[in-house]
Amino acid sequence: SRRAVYGRLARDSDLVIAISHHAKQTLVEHLGIAPERVRVIHLGADLDVFTPSDAERRPFLLYPANRWSHKNHERLFEAVAILRATRPDLELVLTGSGHEGKPVPAGVRVIGRVSTNDLVELYRTASALVYPSLFEGFGIPVVEAMASGCPVAASDSSSIPEVAGGAAVLFDPTTPEAIADAVDALLADPAPYVARGLERAQRFTWSACVDAHVRVYQELAD
Repeated sequence: SRRAVYGRLARDSDLVIAISHHAKQTLVEHLGIAPERVRVIHLGADLDVFTPSDAERRPFLLYPANRWSHKNHERLFEAVAILRATRPDLELVLTGSGHEGKPVPAGVRVIGRVSTNDLVELYRTASALVYPSLFEGFGIPVVEAMASGCPVAASDSSSIPEVAGGAAVLFDPTTPEAIADAVDALLADPAPYVARGLERAQRFTWSACVDAHVRVYQELAD
């Protein structure tokens, strides 16, 4: 299986690159790799594409994720129902695959897979990104949203706090009430998180990612 092959390759490698400190810890704990053999290199986002605009934000939350169990859609649906009790105009927009044939509650709109241009427009016009994933190795949508000036409410699990770096409202993703409370607080005062997010996103460039990989290869060559 892929898991067995990846595990063998990682254990046999001189150095292993992980995309987050959380991913590094997972490698150390589950594969027994010595921490000093793991180099953390964060992923990047295309900051020339994901940029803010003056577009008016509309009353919808965005969640770009395939319909996988760890993406935690069902609890998010419960949270949206709670929010809509006091914000009846608020919608949740879902992108990604795997939604076909699966019912969604009132206030949830599925648009499926979208182009990069359409995704940029969604980030620029959503009231917020809500990201309740239970497990991520990194979490690129968090960076893309921040770079687009979209405020972020996100799970406090796995790598997400590391990526958000204080620029998002974090919540317990196992509790719909906690998700709803975090989103409600964010919508009440998004401006500070927009500013922090724009600054935070500048750390995650592909050029920095490439430079870090080059340094690892140079380390191996020495």
